[in-house]
Amino acid sequence: MTDDWPLALRTALRRGRLIVAEVPAAAAGRRAWVAVYPLPEGAFTVLHREFDNTYIDNDWCFGPDDGMTEARSARAGDEGRLGRILREWGVSPDQLTYAHRTDYPV
Repeated sequence: MTDDWPLALRTALRRGRLIVAEVPAAAAGRRAWVAVYPLPEGAFTVLHREFDNTYIDNDWCFGPDDGMTEARSARAGDEGRLGRILREWGVSPDQLTYAHRTDYPV
């Protein structure tokens, strides 16, 4: 469940807003985020992506295997499953924030 999440984040998700958490990257010269994309009917797509710093620093376009790597992805059918996925991936609610408050490049 997301009941233990800050109210602002729960509200953002329920209003269809993207939230993200920056997480450690697998290699130097990269940055990584877990992003939660709300879908219709209360479902979510969860993506763990890594980006080459050069692409971010130069504001270059990127895509799969061209400055961006998708480490893993999942679909959650409801908030309960979303909470379980994030826990399995080692992301706590206090790490999450609005995407526009971060350098998340997507």
